[in-house]
Amino acid sequence: MKSIAAAALFTALAFAPRAEAQAAGLVGGWVHEGTQQELVIRSSIQQRSYSMPGDFSLGSTTPSTVISTTPTPTRVRREMALIVREDGAFSWVTDKSYPESASCVVTLLQQKVGQVSMSGSRATFSISEGSEKASRSCNDRVTESDRSNRTETYTVTRSGSTLRVSDGTVTWVFTRHNG
Repeated sequence: MKSIAAAALFTALAFAPRAEAQAAGLVGGWVHEGTQQELVIRSSIQQRSYSMPGDFSLGSTTPSTVISTTPTPTRVRREMALIVREDGAFSWVTDKSYPESASCVVTLLQQKVGQVSMSGSRATFSISEGSEKASRSCNDRVTESDRSNRTETYTVTRSGSTLRVSDGTVTWVFTRHNG
């Protein structure tokens, strides 16, 4: 009976978030700082004129304003700090900025906490609490949004004191923080 209990305890520990975080080498403090090309959603306002079906008057068009969004390659500056505890709990803070125009810079501050789990090289961050604050240098408007109760999955590889985290379009290289 004791061997069955021991086997059950071993199995439970083998699949616990603590074991996953440790096995993947995620436990500890990690930092990333750098500038690289990333896709940023950009909005543009366009004025268009359309001929309406059934409109038989000569040269008649209907003016329309169209707002479109397009992923655009942009130089993004990021500073990130990721802390993962042995039990899989994490805290991830991201401060990023990028030019919106020649005279305006967007700054975003994201804060996320929750649990991380691993499946092979895929890390899923289950965010229990999260927020994002956005500001622009060209006006005083600040927007805040709730980033709670969602998941984000990344491919994670570890080599020595380097942790590579990729969302499929960009890879961030973290180094172990010993402070």
